[in-house]
Amino acid sequence: MLLQRKIRNSSLTLTLCICVLSSLLSAQASAQSPVKIGFVVPLTGVYAALGADLRDGFFLYWSQIGTKAGGRPVEIIVEDKGSNRADDALSKARKLVEKDGVHILAGVISTPVAVALREYSHNNKVPLIVANAGADAITQKLRSPYIFRSSFSNSDSSHPLGDWAHKQGYRRMVLMAADYGAGYENTGGIARTFTEAGGKIIQEIYSPLGTADFAPYISYIDRNADVVAVFYAGADALRFVNQYAEYGLQGKIPLIGKGFLVDEVLLPKQADTAAGIVTSLQWSAALDSPQNKKFVAAYESKYKRPTTVYVEQAYVAAQMIANAGDAVKGNVENQQAFLAALGKVQIDAPRGKLWLDAYHNPVHTVYIRKVEKKGDKFQNTVIGSYPNTSQFWKWTPEAFMAMPSYSDMKGKWVK
Repeated sequence: MLLQRKIRNSSLTLTLCICVLSSLLSAQASAQSPVKIGFVVPLTGVYAALGADLRDGFFLYWSQIGTKAGGRPVEIIVEDKGSNRADDALSKARKLVEKDGVHILAGVISTPVAVALREYSHNNKVPLIVANAGADAITQKLRSPYIFRSSFSNSDSSHPLGDWAHKQGYRRMVLMAADYGAGYENTGGIARTFTEAGGKIIQEIYSPLGTADFAPYISYIDRNADVVAVFYAGADALRFVNQYAEYGLQGKIPLIGKGFLVDEVLLPKQADTAAGIVTSLQWSAALDSPQNKKFVAAYESKYKRPTTVYVEQAYVAAQMIANAGDAVKGNVENQQAFLAALGKVQIDAPRGKLWLDAYHNPVHTVYIRKVEKKGDKFQNTVIGSYPNTSQFWKWTPEAFMAMPSYSDMKGKWVK
């Protein structure tokens, strides 16, 4: 009996030693192998410039910290999804996860793509950090323990703009937007706070994504409006702002909208046609803070082009991953610990301090900006701010999500 007990104890000790050795070897192998991040963005098509900015902002932060997280090297694999189609992005994500073996997905410009990748990431338990797409649902009714955002929900910086517009004395508003989910949500948030304050929506006008000629839509605007509130981005924003001025409406009916309308990369081309436009967003290149000035100078020195909000959002996405990676000492394979660390990040970002709510969307300051000419350049001068803005504005999450979605409200704002 004593001999058997000694044999059992020796066997147990040997098994324990093997397990410990195996764990140490596994941890050592993980420490030496890279953390793989798959970055999905459009580098061709209507949002190509936005995708390039997202990519370069992401790489900028990693280059500043030695491309490591928790002491472990980081490898970034970029995939150009090539279009605004969700199925194209889905095929790229599958390739990154199932063939390249990435630990984390990031990037994403548009709302339809964000919704599709949310399903894939959730079902396959792959962390996804959305660096731009603002689809409200993915950090609301479709929230997931695997989905995080470094940018915004579509309506979170819209709510302050509707409030601001009413405080300026505007009472009759025309809504205009690209005819897809992001358009409805970005303008819907403006409409909700504006109408709740006592304003009235007198028209809703939607144009196809990629519209070359806005004349039929601009000519339809009710000239009795006090203000026109819009959502356009990329090439659409450039064309719309120029054509709004060409139609003689600049200076006659104030034009306001989300900050993508007069993005910093567009301003040199829009020039005088953008003067006076007021927008809301969580960042501006003209934001006067040490962090932002350092960030803008670093980007423009490295890439020789204007810094944009897309650059900043991807830079923050990299900060989030790096901070969470440091918290778990590079062991992203311990997924529950890594996800918990992501949820707790508090970033001193170029836009200012931000943290994530319980639904993994940023809580941050939303700035009211006005296009002004400073010297020989145009900029988005900050003229107001709404600190600590949540995607749920002044409602509880439950109350907000019980209201009709902004997509459902399309065509119903005019009473």
